[in-house]
Amino acid sequence: MNKHHYVAIMAGGIGSRFWPMSRTNFPKQFLDILNTGKTLIQSTFERFASFIPAENIYVITSNEY
Repeated sequence: MNKHHYVAIMAGGIGSRFWPMSRTNFPKQFLDILNTGKTLIQSTFERFASFIPAENIYVITSNEY
């Protein structure tokens, strides 16, 4: 793994295109859309964690979450 690479996972939206599954208080990044038992944030994090150190992965979201 390369310790000099970083990832920023952008997860700040409300997911209005996924309505009615997604709501303001439960946006799409917290949904298990792929039916894997994991949220979109978890799935994205795990994909990157296979080749980027976990401490170099940042999730960027709004203050509400």
